[in-house]
Amino acid sequence: MIKSTIKIHDKFSVVIDVTYNTIFKRKESVYTTITYLFFPDSLNINNKTYPSTKFYNDVRLFTKYDSPKYTLSQINRGKNSLLKRLETNTNVFINDSSEKKRSLYEDQVKMFASIFTSLISERVDAFFKSKSLNVRKVESFLNMIPKMLSKYRKIVESVSNSSLIMNNKKFVLYADEHMSNVVELQLMRLYNYLKRHELNNQLNTIIKIIDYEQKYKRDKGYDSPKSKSISSEELLYKRNQLKKYIDSVVFLNQDVRKDGVVFEQTLLAMAAGLAMIFSTGVAFYFQKYYGNFTLPFFIALIISYMLKDRIKSFISMQFMSKSSTFFYDFRINITNSLGRRIGFFKESFGFVPFKKLESVIKKYRFKDRTINTRALNEQIIQYKKKIILNSKRFSVDLPDENILGLIDITRFNFHRFIQYMDDPEKDYILVKKGELYTKIADKVYPINIIQKYFTEKGAEYRRYRIIMSRNGIKRIEKVRLNDVNYKN
Repeated sequence: MIKSTIKIHDKFSVVIDVTYNTIFKRKESVYTTITYLFFPDSLNINNKTYPSTKFYNDVRLFTKYDSPKYTLSQINRGKNSLLKRLETNTNVFINDSSEKKRSLYEDQVKMFASIFTSLISERVDAFFKSKSLNVRKVESFLNMIPKMLSKYRKIVESVSNSSLIMNNKKFVLYADEHMSNVVELQLMRLYNYLKRHELNNQLNTIIKIIDYEQKYKRDKGYDSPKSKSISSEELLYKRNQLKKYIDSVVFLNQDVRKDGVVFEQTLLAMAAGLAMIFSTGVAFYFQKYYGNFTLPFFIALIISYMLKDRIKSFISMQFMSKSSTFFYDFRINITNSLGRRIGFFKESFGFVPFKKLESVIKKYRFKDRTINTRALNEQIIQYKKKIILNSKRFSVDLPDENILGLIDITRFNFHRFIQYMDDPEKDYILVKKGELYTKIADKVYPINIIQKYFTEKGAEYRRYRIIMSRNGIKRIEKVRLNDVNYKN
């Protein structure tokens, strides 16, 4: 089953996450996604103004593990809880700090810190979204945080007091500092929210926890707001770097290469060879009839070499145009933290005319359009991506044994397209009670996105509408497709 979500990343970017959770059902899992982007013709997006180099500059790809769905109590309680497994692995690592053990243990520490901080953030967000505030749940949450941090800090103490070299202790301390930073930030958000409800007991508890965490970081030598030796700018930068380091455990490494390089070079060599055959044949022919040092032979030699270059160029273009249907633009190898390749994906880009779209895509694109489509031209980009994963390799050296899937993240940046947009606000006239009024309306441009996913059960489709103005993205509309193949 495929789960897809879309959200605004910043003023000019959207992020589409696709979760694949059927990796272990086959020896090799293959997932193909085709994304169609429909741009209004007024934005001047075409083959000439928007080549593939610009497109790949505007698209960023990430792949990450689909982290298991835990609760705060699940990672803390039970013999097989995440925290208990980490305690056991800590003792194993202290006794055997080989490079492989170190890499695996570092990933496990980072995974625990990443899951813990994500759960803290999610719980605070849940309080904001709830229709009525449950005071008992807030109190339970505030009591749980110090207890869990205390248990992890026993691991920190064990590692700090061990005979391990400092380099093998640092990541445990980094995780400790990061968790403290996130707790401080999220409790500050919760404090501002509870302040409106005048819950003084809970507010005092939050203040005590934050104050303790800041003193703890100062005493441990971490970067703390209470430390006078670090500026606020440097503090924020270091915290962001620490967050990236911890969250890197769920992101897989990528090695980008041009697809079909060997085949491409072989075709170019064949084109050069065919051109050389022509040139040499002409030279032999005129040499036989006119001799070596004659004017006709000299002229024929020059003409044959001129034609040779043109023939080579023409044959190369023909070969490459045909081969482009079999190869993608890029091949990106996916490796885990130990540098082991677990799969790869390929991507290709191109403009396609409307008449060449499959009938289903045409139907979904114009499902809610009432104006004559011939008068409203659009430029259509087709972005194809194919992911191939080796199930056995994927399951080796996981930072958490409960990881079962992969998340494919695609970030589209639309900032380049605003240069041909009109002013973000336009006037229009309204007549009311016999008088004219000038009203202001937002000038927006819809960018439609249709995605086709190939799955074991057939094709699935999604459609989104990005409503954008010169000031940036205003909103994302999810268009419901009334089709049996469409799934939420």
